[in-house]
Amino acid sequence: MQNTTKTNNVFLNAEDAAIVVTVNNVVVGAAYTAEQLVALFVQNNVCVLTDVIMCSSSIDFAAEEGFDTDDCAHNIIDEAFEALS
Repeated sequence: MQNTTKTNNVFLNAEDAAIVVTVNNVVVGAAYTAEQLVALFVQNNVCVLTDVIMCSSSIDFAAEEGFDTDDCAHNIIDEAFEALS
């Protein structure tokens, strides 16, 4: 039996102290908190266990994009992933 579930390609980047979420080449929103990131994932049928989720290097250098530290963006993403898995 063939798996017919479509895998989303999700791209996350840091911009203006937010995590911008792109799903299948369409920007779907920006999140300032883990709760907002979870909501964007749920609204756009993103599954953290099966979809392809990639982060821009701007996530690694989040302080250059308005976050307090470079760790802030990763912390938001990690918190969202924990909530969804």
